[in-house]
Amino acid sequence: MLARVSNIESFRRWREDEEQTVEQLVQWLTTDNPSEAMLAGTAFHKALEDAAPGEYTEMEALGHKFILPDCDLALPTIRELRSYGMYGPLRVTGQVDGLQGRRVIDHKTTSRFDAERYLDGYQWRYYLDLFEADVFRWNVFVVKRVDHQVYEVSPPQTLEAYRYPGMRQDCERLAADYYEFANQHLRQAA
Repeated sequence: MLARVSNIESFRRWREDEEQTVEQLVQWLTTDNPSEAMLAGTAFHKALEDAAPGEYTEMEALGHKFILPDCDLALPTIRELRSYGMYGPLRVTGQVDGLQGRRVIDHKTTSRFDAERYLDGYQWRYYLDLFEADVFRWNVFVVKRVDHQVYEVSPPQTLEAYRYPGMRQDCERLAADYYEFANQHLRQAA
């Protein structure tokens, strides 16, 4: 069975949310119905993927326009790299936005920066394990919609997390729980 890191992270958040039902999580994991914010985030990632390092005041991609006030982007040479790893019977895959030495770089768009939300998550742990890296850096861009498919983007705020002893075992435990959930609920939905 194959699982994306993002699906395992959705499962982890679901377990901590007493109000979300199994049916809601299954629907989230099995359908592709992105929100407007998700489409804007995808477009911004595409703009960053295609950009050269340097100063930008405006970027465009996938029909979206992004206004960047006084923004100097330091972008890694290695971008959009996918890896796979086995966690018990579960094959896990993840794609990083950038890789620089033993540092994973991830770009996030959000309407509000919440460092604890990122640090509590497991995405960074899996990515450090999958890419044999030691440091995970988020470049968090707060975006604000100013018109139809036009967004104002703040300069990136950075946050880092580091490999720790027992990280692999934490990932294996969560993967085992996800595997059990997927066997019970996702096979029925397929």
